[in-house]
Amino acid sequence: MAKRYCFFNVDGLLNRTSDWNKPFTINYGLANFFCFFLSEHDLIPILTSSWRFGFNRAGDRSNAPYIKELEAIFDSYGLMICDKTPFLKGRPRNKEIERFLYFHRGKDYIVIDGDPGEYDRINDRVCFIDPKSGFTEADARKADKLLKKLDRLSA
Repeated sequence: MAKRYCFFNVDGLLNRTSDWNKPFTINYGLANFFCFFLSEHDLIPILTSSWRFGFNRAGDRSNAPYIKELEAIFDSYGLMICDKTPFLKGRPRNKEIERFLYFHRGKDYIVIDGDPGEYDRINDRVCFIDPKSGFTEADARKADKLLKKLDRLSA
């Protein structure tokens, strides 16, 4: 199986809505579980959320402190946040993902997000989660099922 991109949002995925009273909060249990999922499926993490504004490049010393904290968690699983989607003011998240893919061809992908309102069009590669609970085992099963479906389509 070839490596795939995993476009992910942080808020509602690596934290819960109950964590949002403090900006840039990471729920370590959720983040660790998500990283385990990424590593088990050999996925390449690509940041899509507003957190990307603090991300310059992987491992860059000038990344925001909250990005460095996130990178440390990913690093403990042998993962690296490889890139971020471009910011297209006033455009939906799916357009930003499409722009990224236009310039980074050759890899299949999935999207894991907690906010369907950020999309004007949703395709069969998007796995939405409940931001009240963050990325759970049920979400991992749903994303795993999506990955298996994509494997069958590409075979």
